[in-house]
Amino acid sequence: MKASLRAHSLWRGRRLPADPPDFLRRLRDEALAARAAGAGALEFPLELVAVDDRYAEPPLWRDAARILRAAELAATVHLPSVWVDLAALDREVWEGSLRSQERALRAVAPLAPELAAFHPANFGAQAVFATTPARELGEVLKALFERVAEAVARLRERAAALLPPSALALENLEGIPWAVFEEVLRATGIPACLDLGHALSQGDDPVACIRRLGDRLAGIHLHDARPPLPGAPKGRAHLPLGEGSLDLAAVARALSEVGFAGPVVLEVEAAEAGAAGDGVEEAELARASLALWRSAVAASGRG
Repeated sequence: MKASLRAHSLWRGRRLPADPPDFLRRLRDEALAARAAGAGALEFPLELVAVDDRYAEPPLWRDAARILRAAELAATVHLPSVWVDLAALDREVWEGSLRSQERALRAVAPLAPELAAFHPANFGAQAVFATTPARELGEVLKALFERVAEAVARLRERAAALLPPSALALENLEGIPWAVFEEVLRATGIPACLDLGHALSQGDDPVACIRRLGDRLAGIHLHDARPPLPGAPKGRAHLPLGEGSLDLAAVARALSEVGFAGPVVLEVEAAEAGAAGDGVEEAELARASLALWRSAVAASGRG
């Protein structure tokens, strides 16, 4: 299993993209540091492709790919998720969301990412799930399911010419019932990116999810989490490993049992929204979490 750390060189603040020359300069040092920490890949969040046209140009990512190869690292990516919604029943929003995803795929194709994860929905669809009366939920679920399934089919068609086989993967998300997520996987045949923290925060059993998905797993998003309190819709996710309820040893054993060999992306965030403006604290937390994960993998016999 290859561990992937988030790339912080893309940003000059929490939400402000770095100038591309600065990104490439900083990426060299970041790649070497990730390699020294034991990572096998860097993860690139592609939200900035949607908000900064300079990052939508493939030549920039060709330069980034050369830097990664020199450091003997692979790449993983997360397609845009903040401003898009693939479950939107508003057709114009849905079409725009798909175009944003497709644009990101074209931009980073030179990276040949081993995993390109994307969300099935966003805040709007999550709110619909949470507020729809039980007597209406069946019809609403059907409409949202059909919209997500159509989006998955179109993205898979575009990705076939741009990404390595099986790199594109659908990620589970809080607020989207596990049964709906799994039905989309079954109906479309798309591989899964199992976000263990999202599963736990939703109240699902991460180890049981691993075993249910089995050979459909293309990637893992790893962070600690706490399950929801009674009456709450979700718990807390994206914690450093060791600060929540995730049983790392059981996760490592389950992944070994199903023969998983794909990338494991560390998605750790700093506790305070303003604490990691330059990414330094998050990078340190991620490296500490990586050390814990490598220990768990070694103890499972896969080290």
